Amino acid sequence: MNEGIRHVALWAPSLSRQLLEAARPGLRGAAWVLSPQAGGVHARLEDCSAAARELGIAPGMRLAELRRRFPAVPVVAPDPRALGSFRRILSALCEARTPVWELGADGATLDLSGAVHLFGGDWDAWAVQLRDDLARSCGVREVRLVAAPVRGVAEILVRSGIGEPGIDLCVPGSEKDRLEQVSLESVPWLSRKSRESLERFGMRSLGDVRRQPRAFLRLHLAADGDRLAALAMGLDPDPTKRVRSQSEELVLPRDENDREVLRSSVHQLADRLAFALRERSLGAHEISLRISWSDGQETSSHVRPPLPVEGFLSLREAAWKVLEQLDVRRVAVRALRLSAPRTFTLTGQEDLFAAPEVVRQRLLGSALDRVRRSQGFAAVGNALELA
Repeated sequence: MNEGIRHVALWAPSLSRQLLEAARPGLRGAAWVLSPQAGGVHARLEDCSAAARELGIAPGMRLAELRRRFPAVPVVAPDPRALGSFRRILSALCEARTPVWELGADGATLDLSGAVHLFGGDWDAWAVQLRDDLARSCGVREVRLVAAPVRGVAEILVRSGIGEPGIDLCVPGSEKDRLEQVSLESVPWLSRKSRESLERFGMRSLGDVRRQPRAFLRLHLAADGDRLAALAMGLDPDPTKRVRSQSEELVLPRDENDREVLRSSVHQLADRLAFALRERSLGAHEISLRISWSDGQETSSHVRPPLPVEGFLSLREAAWKVLEQLDVRRVAVRALRLSAPRTFTLTGQEDLFAAPEVVRQRLLGSALDRVRRSQGFAAVGNALELA
């Protein structure tokens, strides 16, 4: 038994393509592409089949170029209902294995602390059963699984493409070696500014990062430097003891199934959380949403936007995105909790080249904050509530 391994990251690559091929067997082995847009100058391909790749088609290609060069290749749109069904199924499969888990857009993370003995530490059998359940329930067969002592390490390795099929075990003590060749492109939470700095210094892998002094990384990458340094050493890049978490909770007047009401409630929570963050001069690297259902169950998920969240609009969009990820059960919602589990101190510097709309939003937000400080938060109503 591999003691110390308790976090599992699951990823279904090319999920939309897999779901479409499962629902439409005629697509299997054929050349076709996936695009959410049927036209437009900037429309690009989201994914393509193996047969299409053999023709020279690749994800990211402009749709106009595809139609010019390969007019006979069909364009198929993603099926949002199939994605919702997949998340409901994955939610149930995770819930059957552990009480602590989170859904992502195309995967999940499971904390099996205290549950490993239930399958005798036989990770291969555990993985085979999970894969079979997914394949039988929704036709998704390409699944990657990584188990590691640290959640952040498992999340990075599962998308790095480095490792073995089946379930890839990262045993305690091997984290640094396993992360050595992992590309920084596999680290989803790095900001664009940090990526540009890393490219300028010639650092392209976590091994390159590990060979740099922490002070150098902190100087040039700020908070990302500390997180990268920890990850490169195989440590948790998001240690709980360093988190200055902020959260807001809302218990609904009645158990609710109406998705528009839920979006409005999340909008209200985002407004309150954004105000609480501004009052403390904080921004957020991560947004988390927990749903309490009417049957007593709870599910949660998070999103790490490519750019730090520093205002209400970006926070609300991130929260709505998480709500869509968690909309996996046909059960009424009882309560919502919106959190910023990873925060940072705002510098107070303003972007001199910000768009006029951004400047207007910032000025309006400052004016509303002054009203709320003097007359209470409820003095300014939620726009969706008034609509």
